[in-house]
Amino acid sequence: MMKWLFGICSMVVLCCSQPASAEETGWALFDKVQQSVKQHNFDVSYVVLKGGQAETYRWLHGRSGDKEIEHLIPMYADGVDIVRRSDKVYYLLSERPSLVTQSSSIKELPPLLFQSPEKIRSLYDAVAGSSSLMDGRSAQLLRLSAIDDNRHHYWLWVDVQTGFPLRIDTLSEQHPNNKNRALEIWQVTHLRITPELPDTLAQLLEIELPALTPPVVAKPASQPHQLSWLPKGFSISDDPLLVPQLQPDVLSYWLLSDGLHQVSVFVQNSHQLPTQAYRDGATTIYVQADAKQDVTVIGPISIETAKRLAAAVR
Repeated sequence: MMKWLFGICSMVVLCCSQPASAEETGWALFDKVQQSVKQHNFDVSYVVLKGGQAETYRWLHGRSGDKEIEHLIPMYADGVDIVRRSDKVYYLLSERPSLVTQSSSIKELPPLLFQSPEKIRSLYDAVAGSSSLMDGRSAQLLRLSAIDDNRHHYWLWVDVQTGFPLRIDTLSEQHPNNKNRALEIWQVTHLRITPELPDTLAQLLEIELPALTPPVVAKPASQPHQLSWLPKGFSISDDPLLVPQLQPDVLSYWLLSDGLHQVSVFVQNSHQLPTQAYRDGATTIYVQADAKQDVTVIGPISIETAKRLAAAVR
């Protein structure tokens, strides 16, 4: 009788202790990444490699009670500081007026780290990979494969101890499993996590910063064009804000979003330029030109998708 009960109990333990699936483990790891960049006090240096160029940044983050403070310093651009206090982002420029926007994250940081998990799950499958050493830290690979073939894929290497992302590769939508086809690489070069809030951030929590900048709507009141097709998962923003790429002679403009990525489509009078396409890292820039007008598409999509968007302007 005792042997029979022991056998039943052993079966119950085995059934209840089955390992989680690779996808369940992957999403648990992704949740750990998002929590890490929101909860820790840290001082990070990182580099963005794209198109044969390197851009370096210093990123500081901290929490004090219910207050959150973040400071991003582009090391390649003098006189530019980006500060986020809770839901306001401040662009502090030495030679131009400061710009203040309302957002829960800094858009110059990888949006993948801050978008809602539900939105990411609707666009990607997550699979945890093998572990390796990265700059002396044990890191686990996390693959985010796009459900839609026209969307970029992501590979993340995650610090096993802290959950902090050590590297993020943005991969071509045609080559999700080819490491050599990384369009853009985001890589940490220095990581320091501390229990206390850094002094510089404590000061930023207290100093007076500019007031919120009123939004400027760039979309014309009446557009002479229509956009007859959208990539899967994207929708048109009702009130797109002014973007730097727009020129005064814009005729029509749309800002598309899938909740994670944004794509700009705008029409201008012809500049007598040839039709052309190129990539700046993960960002495609495509210009469809004719004798009357130019249609420009800018965003993290494939060149083929950009061409189809430009052709959809009526």
